[in-house]
Amino acid sequence: MTILPWGRAVAWIMLAIAIIANILGYTSSLYQQWWWFDRVLHGYTLWAGTLWLGVFVFAPVIRPEHARSLRAFLVILAVGVAVGALWEIAEWAFDQFASGDVIKGKQDTILDIIMDTLGALLAAAMTMASVDRRDHPRI
Repeated sequence: MTILPWGRAVAWIMLAIAIIANILGYTSSLYQQWWWFDRVLHGYTLWAGTLWLGVFVFAPVIRPEHARSLRAFLVILAVGVAVGALWEIAEWAFDQFASGDVIKGKQDTILDIIMDTLGALLAAAMTMASVDRRDHPRI
């Protein structure tokens, strides 16, 4: 399926903002300054990362007849949720080998996964919205 130019541009811009926000979060102690920063960043980072994957990795290999289908939507959503789960594993691993306290308990982990899932949901919807309908007039 073909993605409109605005979809590709937005995916790159959102990914760049997510990378910068994550770097600033760690280097400027934003996690400590604002209790909500971790929640927002989890949702936004997964939204940006999953959108980028949807636009640049999955859209080119999804057959035109499946563009804007529930199947394509669910594949992109599932990838985002999986990336979020892997991120939580990475946080746990970091806590095992480095001094720090990334994971604040079960409540923190489940709220992170919920925010990751919301971000992936937004990314899947946005990927579907950025499909070029001129290439697929029946959708």
